[in-house]
Amino acid sequence: MKLNLEFANVTAPISGRVGRAEITQGNWVNGGSVGATLLTTVVAIYPIYAYFEKDEQVYLKMQALGGARLGTTRPSILLGLANEEGFPRKGVVDFVDSGLDPKSGTIRVRAVFPNPDRRLTPGLFARLRLEGSAKYRAILVTDRAIGTDQNQKFVLAVGPNNMLQYRPVTPGALIDGLRVIKSGLAAGEVIVVNGLQRMRPGMAILPQTAPMETDSSGAAGTLAGKSNAVDAKKP
Repeated sequence: MKLNLEFANVTAPISGRVGRAEITQGNWVNGGSVGATLLTTVVAIYPIYAYFEKDEQVYLKMQALGGARLGTTRPSILLGLANEEGFPRKGVVDFVDSGLDPKSGTIRVRAVFPNPDRRLTPGLFARLRLEGSAKYRAILVTDRAIGTDQNQKFVLAVGPNNMLQYRPVTPGALIDGLRVIKSGLAAGEVIVVNGLQRMRPGMAILPQTAPMETDSSGAAGTLAGKSNAVDAKKP
């Protein structure tokens, strides 16, 4: 009888958190690969994996940075839970699928995160941000200052003699409520923020300097490298 009990011990191949017991003491169980009785479930929680789908542009970005099955360096990735501000948790991309799904145009990616506080639980939804580059100084403006001319984004900059100049720009990511301007505008230039629809290139204005406010909170932007803003008024 003692030998039979030793054979009845079941050891989990991983460490983790155990779910509820499906079978109570005294019940019969079946072994084997077919028709085996489920005793309980065990999920690994340290480290923990996050799976997500990304489009072709993100895949090419990861390819340029290097990553799992792409190079020798694994790209860093940030994670935030629904009740957390920003992206306080940092991990790395450790797996990228072998090809894109032709139906959805996306590719399956896996990131791994340490979980020392055990707050990352399997099944939770999370926000992910792939780190694209090292820190750099960027020109930031409010979205209100950016107009659309057919397919071209533009701003109106204040030139010599307070004459408005048309500047095609290339917008980037949104950082703390302000939009990154990749090209078309230099740091410190004065641009129109309010009344953009009433202004035209070549028009003379009497600019009144105002803080570069975010569209969401109205708070003044504090990041370095942003352009100045004006409340434009006709003379």
